[in-house]
Amino acid sequence: MAKELSVARAAGVLVEPPSHRHSPFSFEDGYAVGRRLHEQTLASGRSQIGLKLGFTNTAVWRQLGLDSPFWAPMYDDTVIETREVSLNGLVAPRIEPEIVLGFRTDLQPGCFRDDICAAIGWAALGFEIVQCHFPSWNFAPADAIADAGLHGRLIVGDHVEVSPQDAADLAIVEVELRRHDDVVATGRGANALGGPVDAIEWLLRLPGVEGLRPGAIVTTGTLTAAFPVEGGQSWRLVAAGPVPLGNLDVRFPS
Repeated sequence: MAKELSVARAAGVLVEPPSHRHSPFSFEDGYAVGRRLHEQTLASGRSQIGLKLGFTNTAVWRQLGLDSPFWAPMYDDTVIETREVSLNGLVAPRIEPEIVLGFRTDLQPGCFRDDICAAIGWAALGFEIVQCHFPSWNFAPADAIADAGLHGRLIVGDHVEVSPQDAADLAIVEVELRRHDDVVATGRGANALGGPVDAIEWLLRLPGVEGLRPGAIVTTGTLTAAFPVEGGQSWRLVAAGPVPLGNLDVRFPS
């Protein structure tokens, strides 16, 4: 499975989901495939610089048979801060508005909420560009984990230094997502697992997560639905609330 998905990701082609061929295909199986892909990625000379959280909308957990989110690694060539971003090589990309966190001190599994708030050095608006190597975005949750967590790119906005109180207040930040000049969705920090700090609490309880090191970057989950994105479009994320995250403007050239 890992070899097949590695080829699909490199060539930008579709494959049949593992769960359609292997039953059961569990979360553990998905993480095992993801680990193989991760090992190949590191062997190619790329470096892990953070983690992403997925399936952070608890409203759909019952429908999907879930009781937790999942995580996947992000790399030095997929986390970017430019404002003009190519979609070349991505399959069926979609855009997700998120809140991104950067950590100044380390965190261990099982730490308390106050420790998390104190460890967060900065916050930023972000766009995760997710992709899917399964036809029509039709897959089981474990398939998404196997497909490198569906991660394609993470575009990080301006870093805003935050205090422990600011970190807690990220849950009540309101966002407005615009395609060109049209508002397509609104959301708030709490939409992803109750807020960014809550999301880190979840992350540090998930299997395989050994903690966070100083300098780690975590994107904490989408604040709205995901929308198809294509070349020639411009997107803006506007934030309002007690933490001045500002705006994030991104253009995808044709």
